[in-house]
Parts: sequence; C-alpha cells; structure tokens
Amino acid sequence: MKYLGYILLLLLLLSGCAGEDDTGKDTTPPAQPILIPHLGDTGDEPIFIDGAWVELTDENNGIDAVPEGQMMRIAWEPLVDTDLSHMKIYRFSDIDLEPVEIDEIQANQNSYLDRGPLVERTWYSYFVELFDAAGNSSVSDTVSYAILAKPYLISPDNGSFQDISELKFWWNRADDSSGFYRILVWDEDRNLIWHTDFNLATEDDPLSLPFPIITSEDPIVPGDALRWRIDYFDWDEEHQMHMGSESPERVFIVR
Repeated sequence: MKYLGYILLLLLLLSGCAGEDDTGKDTTPPAQPILIPHLGDTGDEPIFIDGAWVELTDENNGIDAVPEGQMMRIAWEPLVDTDLSHMKIYRFSDIDLEPVEIDEIQANQNSYLDRGPLVERTWYSYFVELFDAAGNSSVSDTVSYAILAKPYLISPDNGSFQDISELKFWWNRADDSSGFYRILVWDEDRNLIWHTDFNLATEDDPLSLPFPIITSEDPIVPGDALRWRIDYFDWDEEHQMHMGSESPERVFIVR
C-alpha cells in the first residue's frame, strides 16, 4: 500500500507539472506592427504628427520611392515587443491582386527596401506579418504607393566645380505626362538649403532652372560640397495622391 501511495503521489506531481507547462506557454501575439503611409515629400510644408510639427525628410515620410533604381522603401513605427523573431513582407498591386510573400527578415529593422524592379505608374501595396519567439504572429495594416520614371540629370556633372552665381540645373523630363519637378539642394550635413517646384508648360527638353543667390547666417562658400537631385510627381485621381520618383543624387563643389 505504501508503494501504491508513492505511485499516486508521483502521478499527481507529474500531472501538476504538465498543467504548468500548458498554462505557461506564450500564446499572446505581438503588438500589431504599424506601417507608415506616404506622409508627403522632402520639401513639403511641415505636418502635424503626435502633437508636434514635423519636417518631412527621406527618412521619416513613410513608404516612398528611392534614388536607386525602380525600388520602393516601406517603413514602420518602432516595434513594441522585446521577444520578437522575424517578419514576413507581403506585396500586391492593382495588376496582381493576390498578396505574395516577397521576403522574410529579422525583426530588428525598421524599414525594408523592395528592390523590384517595379513597374512605373503601378500602385503597389504592402503589409507585414510579425512573429515572436513562440511563433505567435500579428498582421499590420496596408500602405500603398506608385513610382514614376526618373528625370535624367544633365548638368552639373557629379564632382564638378561650379560658380554658383552662374549655375543652372539641366535635366530631361521623366516622361510626357503633365507632372511637376522639384529641385532639391542639401549642404554637407544633409540640411536642405534650397528647393523649388518647376511646373511644366510648353518647355522642350532639356529643362533648366538657375540656382538662386541664397543669403543666410551660414553662407555658401568656396569649397562647400553641395548635393542635389530632382524629384518628379504626378497626381493620381483614383488614389487621390501624388505618385513620385527621385533622381540619382549628384555632388558639386562650390568654386
């Protein structure tokens, strides 16, 4: 009888341990990842986010085109959980409506570059599925954007020395649609020091625009290396948004 009692006690202990294993398993999905929609573009007026005015840059404006190739960058807000494993990236478009997994990445990143190549004037949509270490997952919202053809830069050449009092930017239009161009110039610290929009009328290629005389507390002096590019935008009536592209960037040195 004593032996039988030990057996019963052992079974009770094993049963209790098994119950703790079952109830101790993590079954809570991670907090839903929040993708950032296209908030605007570099050179736009500041926007009001979370109680503060924010100047839009290439780093904080959400899903967007990039200067390199026919690519798209998506970004998400900082992830909340600490026991994360990986995430799967999904894409569909207004041509291919079925979502397709295009990549799997570690969950320690805050953006993803879809290297495509993507088709111009096609709206691409993305969502992600986030997994924790226990295999639980949650699915994000969806963001969308469409890229355009890039303007072809002519002058100034990359690495050239320029007299800014005589400087003109020259480029060929991206396509034959009625969009507009934005010329952007940054200093060596990536501060945007000048930009302006160029609306198409009847001008023929090549297009050009002079660099203005800029007066500020931190004047441009010989030896400064300035970075420039030209963005192209066109309105999409169906999506009530601008599509966009960014040319490759060039650097010139002030003479």
